[in-house]
Amino acid sequence: MYAVVTNCTREKLDFASPARDLYRGPSVQRVVKVVDEARSQGVPVSLYIISARYGLVGEHDVIEPYDETLSGRSHEEIKRWAHAVGLHTALRRLAERSTVILVVTKAYYIAVEDVACQYDVYVLAPFKACGRWIKTGNFDRHIALRKLLKSLWSSAPQEGARRRRRGSGDRE
Repeated sequence: MYAVVTNCTREKLDFASPARDLYRGPSVQRVVKVVDEARSQGVPVSLYIISARYGLVGEHDVIEPYDETLSGRSHEEIKRWAHAVGLHTALRRLAERSTVILVVTKAYYIAVEDVACQYDVYVLAPFKACGRWIKTGNFDRHIALRKLLKSLWSSAPQEGARRRRRGSGDRE
């Protein structure tokens, strides 16, 4: 199982909605599209969003809109916030059962950096990061995400073999 984790955006709907729909910023919408494409190809992937108000939320969690951000906060404030909302605990649990792929901005990476380093998660970012860092630009992280999910899925021994058998016309 793969878990894609991205961060919230300023642009939101004006009413309570599932997290994947609430955030209207292009960065979240691009990630949602890539996750949906991967699922349509049989990739077992889940989507989580780091919310500046709620911490780590699942894509189908219905949440209220808000006006908060981590941008502009000091490293110390961001790390205190992450502990206060239980972000580290939530991300650790996720990393223990999934291959985590972070597609986050610098402020949100700072919030999860300790866990990212401890669990060697994938980080798609234009800044240097620990874990399995894949350098991207600010506006092409979704392209790198698409390539990474395709690569991971095609090299997964069990899932890839099942997919090839189904695709070859053999009946299971």
